[in-house]
Amino acid sequence: LVSSSLVTGLLGIALGMRHAVEPDHLAAVSTLATEQRSPRAGFALGALWGLGHTFSLLVVGGTLALLGAQMPAALAAGFELLV
Repeated sequence: LVSSSLVTGLLGIALGMRHAVEPDHLAAVSTLATEQRSPRAGFALGALWGLGHTFSLLVVGGTLALLGAQMPAALAAGFELLV
């Protein structure tokens, strides 16, 4: 049997990949990337964007996991509204 942690991790990766190709992200990143001087600079900007998302998710998700807690729905909705 596959462990639930592995399944949870794979589901998180799949959902993150789906989120990354949503129209709002594609519009934002492609606009910023095309304003760069070179394709390499555009790639670097996109990579930093992704790393920033990953880092924040690991910090928040890791903290919640270590505490065995869940983010309150109202707080999650507030963060979504800010984004």
